[in-house]
Amino acid sequence: MIPDNNKALDLLNCYVKEQSNLDHNLIVGYGMLGIAKYLEKDETEQNYWFVAGVLHDIDIEEYGDCIEKHCIIGEEILKKEGLSKNLIDDIKSHNDVLNIERNSEIRYALWAVDALSGIIRAYVLMRPDKDVKKAELKSIKKKIKDKSFAQNVSREQIKSCEENLKMTLDDFVDSVLKEVKENISFN
Repeated sequence: MIPDNNKALDLLNCYVKEQSNLDHNLIVGYGMLGIAKYLEKDETEQNYWFVAGVLHDIDIEEYGDCIEKHCIIGEEILKKEGLSKNLIDDIKSHNDVLNIERNSEIRYALWAVDALSGIIRAYVLMRPDKDVKKAELKSIKKKIKDKSFAQNVSREQIKSCEENLKMTLDDFVDSVLKEVKENISFN
């Protein structure tokens, strides 16, 4: 089964409670939607990409510090919820530790958007107004270039969009930001 967007959001809220974790999953979900739209995917594919992004870290509050369990616990959750094997495999591909081949646009996108979400969220939280709607492409790009900002975020992972998705960094960030700004508010 591939859940619709509302069912995916319900599942997310069922398993993820901490606001920072919800924010991350939502940024990745809407970011994936933005990339799918940019790549001119049909509505069914756009839904699939959104769902993959929203549910990619459904186990974030269960695996603790053991990254080797990340996506393995998630796989158990998603299987229990009746999600398709292909969707689960696409989601699992974003965890480098599992060594799952990235061999499709969705897998490359999920990996890159996952990293970009860290920059976007950190940037928004440092703003006095915490308003993602005021985030601009130039500001996010500046933070990507600043290696001391959100130091744990892999810039190479973000920039992989150029080779793997044939998107410029500007188009990639802009596509993600557009959907995030239209659909998310931070508290």
